[in-house]
Formats: sequence, C-alpha cells, structure tokens
Amino acid sequence: MHIESVNITRPFRHLLLLIVLLLSPCVIWAQVPDTDVEPATEQSDTTAKVPAMTKEAKEKQLGIKISKDAPEDEVTSVAKDSAIMDMEKNVFFLYGNAQINQKDIELKSGVVEFDQKSNVVSAYPTYDTTGLKTSDQEFIQGSEKFQYDSLKYNFKSKRAIVRNARSTYGDAFMISQQVKRNPDQSIYGYKNTYTTCNLDHPHYGIYAKKIKAIPNKVIASGPANLQIADIPTPLMFPFGIFPINPKQKSGFILPTYTMEQNRGLGLQRIGYYFDINDYIGATIQFDIFSKGSYGVYGSTNYTKRYKYNGSLNVNYSKSIFGEPYDIGKTEQNDFRIDWTHQVDPRSMPGASFNAKVEFGTGGYNRVNGMTSGMVLNNQYNTSIAYSKSWIGKPYALSMALRHNQSTNTGLGSITLPDITFNVSQITPFQRKNSVGTPKWYEKISGTYMVAAQNRYDFVDSTFSLNNIKWSDFSSGIKHSFSLGAAYNIFRFFNFSVNVPYNEYWNTKQLIRTWNPGTRKDDTTMNMGFYATRDFSVTSSISTRIYGVKMFRKGSVAGIRHVITPALNFNYTPGFSNKPFNYFYNYVDQFGYSTALSPYSISPGNVGYPTNPYPVGSAGISINNTLQMKVRGKDTGSTHIVSILDGFGLNANYNFFADSQNLSAINLNARTNVAKHLDLTLNGQFDAYRFVNGYRSKEFLINTGGPLVQLRTLGVGLGFNYQGGEKSKKDNETEEGRKGEEAQLLLRNNGINDYYDFNIPWNISINSSLNYLRKNLVSGKDTIIITPNLSFTGSIRFTPKMMLNITSGYDFYSKSIGYTTINVTRDLHCWQMMLNIVPFGIYRNYNFTINVKSSVLQDLKLVRRRAYQDNY
Repeated sequence: MHIESVNITRPFRHLLLLIVLLLSPCVIWAQVPDTDVEPATEQSDTTAKVPAMTKEAKEKQLGIKISKDAPEDEVTSVAKDSAIMDMEKNVFFLYGNAQINQKDIELKSGVVEFDQKSNVVSAYPTYDTTGLKTSDQEFIQGSEKFQYDSLKYNFKSKRAIVRNARSTYGDAFMISQQVKRNPDQSIYGYKNTYTTCNLDHPHYGIYAKKIKAIPNKVIASGPANLQIADIPTPLMFPFGIFPINPKQKSGFILPTYTMEQNRGLGLQRIGYYFDINDYIGATIQFDIFSKGSYGVYGSTNYTKRYKYNGSLNVNYSKSIFGEPYDIGKTEQNDFRIDWTHQVDPRSMPGASFNAKVEFGTGGYNRVNGMTSGMVLNNQYNTSIAYSKSWIGKPYALSMALRHNQSTNTGLGSITLPDITFNVSQITPFQRKNSVGTPKWYEKISGTYMVAAQNRYDFVDSTFSLNNIKWSDFSSGIKHSFSLGAAYNIFRFFNFSVNVPYNEYWNTKQLIRTWNPGTRKDDTTMNMGFYATRDFSVTSSISTRIYGVKMFRKGSVAGIRHVITPALNFNYTPGFSNKPFNYFYNYVDQFGYSTALSPYSISPGNVGYPTNPYPVGSAGISINNTLQMKVRGKDTGSTHIVSILDGFGLNANYNFFADSQNLSAINLNARTNVAKHLDLTLNGQFDAYRFVNGYRSKEFLINTGGPLVQLRTLGVGLGFNYQGGEKSKKDNETEEGRKGEEAQLLLRNNGINDYYDFNIPWNISINSSLNYLRKNLVSGKDTIIITPNLSFTGSIRFTPKMMLNITSGYDFYSKSIGYTTINVTRDLHCWQMMLNIVPFGIYRNYNFTINVKSSVLQDLKLVRRRAYQDNY
C-alpha cells in the first residue's frame, strides 16, 4: 500500500491538492478549475441560459480522462489540518474542520473520508483530550439543514445514513437517534423527539419511535408521547402530524376547558383556521357549555403588501345562567362586530383611509370577556375616515362616519357624514419675494374651516332600523374664520391680536320651562333652519424677566428665576339682545332668571354662541420657573436641576358686567423631585360670597370674610422608581437572548404577557386629593374631599420569576379597588402565568403553563375560575 501525506497550509493547500488529484490515474475529486468559463447559472427570462459543460468538454479542458464512476457534479474541499490520499484504495481523507461542497450540498465535519469506488463520503467528529467534541458537524442541502455526530452519504444515489441528527424546521427541532435520507430529501427517523427547545438536551419533546419527514411539507409519526425532562407523561397520541411548511396552512385550533357554576363544563375557543390564500386567512371558533350556553366567533385577516391590511370579527353568544328548573334562570343574547382596515400610505400619496369599527350589545364584554381590559371596557367607538391633502396647497379635506356607544347607560350616537374642510394659515398680504423687514400688514394671517355633520342618537335596547324617522336626525354646519397677527415691539415685548368669527347652522332648538304643577322642566323641540354667529377680538402682550444669581464656591453654581408676565384684552358682544336675540329667559323654581341658549342641550348641535351678555375684559397672568445649575464631580462639568417647572396665577376683570366683574383667580404649579416624584397643584380662589348655591354680588371682605376664599383645590402626586438594574455590560450580554425571547412571546401570547426580567423591582404610585367647597341651597357651605389612590409594582424573586401587582383604594366606598396579581415564571422554552383578581365582582384566577413557541402553542395546561360565576 502506498500512502502519500501532504501538510496543507494556506495559501498553498488548494493548489497542492489540485496537483495531487490531477496526477492521480483516477481523478474523481477536484477543486473548481480556474478558467474563464463560468458555470451554468439560471438567467432571466429575456436572457438565454448557458448550457452546462459536458464531460467531453471538461476532459478537453483538463487534458485528462475522467473516471466513469466520478460524480456528475464537481466537488470542492477545504481542510484546516491536512489531506491524505490513499492511492491504492482510492480513499481520500480530510482532517481539521473539513468542508466539502457539491452543487447545493455543503458538508462540515472534523474528519471526512471519501471512498472513490463506492462514492460514499463518511464524516466523523473530532474530540479533545477531555472527550469533548471540538468540530462542527453540519449538513446543508438547499433549505434543509441539520447537525449530526456521524454521517455516510452516497454522492451517486443521494442517500445517507446519519447518527444523532438534529434537524431545524423553523422554530422547531427534530432530534433523531438515526436517520435514513432518500434522494428526494425525505427522511425516515428512528427514536425521534420533536421539540421547540433549542438546547442540545431539550427540556421536553414529543417522542415517537418512527417518523417520516417530507421537506417543506410535513412530519408524520406513529404513536407518540409527550416527555418532560425525559419522563413520559400520560399524554399519548395515536399518531402525529407536524406541518413544517414555512407558509401558513389550514388546521384545527385546540380548545381550553373550563368548569363554571353558572354555565357548567365547557370547551372554549375550539375551532379551525382556514388558509384561503396568500392574502386572506379566516378562523371559526366555538364556546360550548354543558348547561346550554354557546358562542360562535368568526374572524378573518387580510393583507396586500403595499396596499392595505385589516381584520373582521363577527361574534355571537347565547348565555344561560341557572338550571331549567330555577326560578331565576336568565338567558342573554349578545353580539359584537369589530372591523379594522388600514391603507398603506404608499398606495395613496396625499390621502389616507382608515377604519376602526366596534359595534355590539351592552352585555357582550361583561359576559364574554377573557381579560380585565375587555371586561372593564364600557365603550364602543367607531371611526371610518378618509382624508385628503394637496401637496403644496394649504387646504385639506376629511370625511368620516363615527359611532360611540356606552354599555353602561345604553346611550349611543351615529354621525354620518362628518365632513371637515380646512384651510391652514395663509398670509395673503405677504410678498412673494420678501426683501428687508416685513411690513406690518404682511404678518396678517388667516385660517378657515367648515364642518358639517348629521347625527342620530339612540338607546341600544330600543334601536331598530324600522323605527328611524327623518326627524330623529340632527344636522348642522359650522363655519370658522379668523384673522391674526403677531409682532415684536420695543424689542422685549411680544404682541398678538386675533379676530375669530364663527357661523352656526343648526336644525333643532330645545327650550326648557319650569312647570310648578309637576315641579319639573317641560321641554319644547323646534325644528327648522337656525343660523347664529359669534365673534370676538382678543389680544395679548407678554415678555420675560430673568433673574440670575451665580456662586463661585460650593456645589451650586447658580440659580435662574424666569418670570413670564402677560396682559390680555378681550371683547365679545352680548348675543341675548338685539340684533341677535340668540338666548331665551329661563326662570327656575326659586325665581332666579337666567339667559339660556336653545342649543345648549339640543342633541347634535354643531356649536352656538355662549355669551348672552357683552364681555370686555382685561386679564393678567404670571408664570414662574426656577432652575439651579449644579457642579459635577468632574472639573468643569455642570448640569441643570429644575426646582419649579411652573408656578402661575391668572385672573380677569370684565368691565361690561353690572356685577361680579372679577373672575375666579386660578392657581397652578408643577415640579419634579429627584426625577421620580411628580407634583401638580391646581386651585381656584373666589373673592365673592356664595348664597343659596349661587355666586352673589358681594365681596367676601365686605361681609366680614377674607379677601379671597379657596373654592377648589386639586393635588396630584406621581411616584415612579425602579431599582436594581443590571450593568450596561450585563445588559449587552443578554440583549440578543432577550430579544429572541421577546419575539417568541409577542408572536405567541401578545405584548401584555412579556415582562422585563432585567429589572429586579419597580413601583409606580398615582394619587390625587380634590377639595371642593360647595354652597348648598340652604346657604350652608359643605366641604367635599375626594382622594384617589392607585399603584402598580413588580418584583423579581429570581432571574426567571416576576410578580406584578396593580391595585388601588376607593375612599368613597372604603374598599380596595380593582386588583390584579400576576406571577410569571420563565421556564426557558415554556412559560408559566398565574393571573388573579382577588376582590370584587370580577374576582377570578387563571393559571396557564404553555410552550413559548407558536409552533406548539396549543400544548398548554389551563386551570381557571371564571368571573361569570360571581353574577
């Protein structure tokens, strides 16, 4: 036996290997020849395809004869350590991270052995002195990819035997003790485990003794069993079908089961998914309960790339509470329709069309809600809107259909159409080519808007298309136009003036009169065309005053105080007298006369004048900010600390009023402490005395009282803090892994189920205290204090376990508010969630342990107690 050994080192290993192979009497393994002839590649439809080089042409090019048993396609090879050719047995060896390629096949291994006579390549791993594997064992052909321990592959028959193969199919893995591979790339596996765990030794898997896999189609198995931590579970399958097509396919949706006192034993959300085509998918699901309740839930999602996307959900449920023989047995039929549609802006330049439709019965969310957000939602809102803007033009158009409905009161309204046309700010007197300082009239700007709507109000329990009359609709049009300008005067002052004009066209008036006999208000509805208008003149002048104090020593480098005073002057005529006469005189049960607008409580009004009497007022406002510059530890470094973000007062004095000329004095303040505590304060002081629930003409100070009296005060506190964050280096290390886990969770269970395990704990507290001094009809003042408190917090017990709590306190009922407790445990390829609502009518719990990956999302265990049993 003659063996020739050659040490291969870069850059000469490819050249030496080629020389050895060319000198061999039977050349069957060669590097790609360096010629000007390109291999045949698939061209576009308009270009002729280059034919593959024939065997005769290759022999002529190489100047040698090619063996009859040589592979049809050329084989290239790379080895890091050495290559050995056994000339007598025609066996070729590659050592050290060997890699061979043939057409679409790529093979990596520690050791590669090729037998020319049998056309069989064998691959084995390499180990270090401790017995650990040091080589990458990988086989790739087209979209197929798997890792292995050892492999034998026949280049002619395209068949292979693989030991300890690990194949990847999307998010899933198939681990087989032995695999037989066929020329069509289908495989037969022996002692297999199908899993979504990416560890070499997975935490769980579905074990099957025999399987067959057809690439990009399906994996089929015989009897299978779920194993967790290598321990067989009682969950057995007579056979298994695992789709591995990267595209979506139709299939069954497995349900969760529940046991409820009112509705009985039930299966929830059992159904089927229909993969209609590449653009549309549909789902039909059912709820079935042993006591007769059921639900049908249909949904479809559609999308066309760069055009539009949307979804439609149509749901119906029938709920039966109680046994047939129960006196209090009730039945309830509910439905809900949801539609969303969004047009890609790229398909409609300058225009947009979006739809969000919610419509249903008032009890649907309460009976069928499976999350706290759905249960507590008491509003249906609909908007179908089209908008258009013109590039380079100052105007825009929008048209919409709107609907809103309260599930608590049952009141709803539909607005169709709702049309708005806007002309943005234009400067009609500005020169096209402005040179020098602009003239005063060039700064005059104007805006215009017209809005039209037609509205129908209804009660959901009595709503019927057959009962709708034309008189039930309320229509109106509003025109708004304004002229304004802003100037800088005397360098330090900013002056602005604005003249708004509004025109209202309504079709209904509602007039109230007090009826002493019934001791109630009688209402009279007038229908017709009613045009009203209002206008005013507003102006303001403001400046800024800066106060700065610098310090040479200490940690405080300086303090800056900014005062922003402003004066405003406003005039609005009164619209209750001639020539307007837009108000009527209303006398209440105590004989007090008030000018009321007939449109104030009229349904569907588009607006109306609000000033019955002329207003000519002068107002003053003062706002303050206080900041401090603090020196840092580094020499020369400083940073700004805000002490007071705002502290302001404002008031107005009406010169035209015959009494109560001075308005209430408003106070507001806000600040932030240590970046974690937000404080806000809003208050109102009044200088007039209140009598029998009304503001009188007398000043408090003239009746022996103080100069002003606090009438309302609101204090808000928001605290947010999180602690124990990891270092930047640790965050960067876990960034990739955390991102992958987040994507799995978002795809499987939604964003609300993903918790940031990098933050050991955080707490957020929001509280408010409202003070109201109310003067009763009896003339006595009463103090009403309304506190509110809510908080949310989380703590990480372990690197993989998180507790989240959201709660509050209702001071009015002296009870704990709506509370949720969520415990989440990250189990690598699984996750566990426990959601508890411990108090109130919606108390329930939901325990779920499920696989993270969407591939086996139906592999889960659910235990729950429904809140519906609390009714």
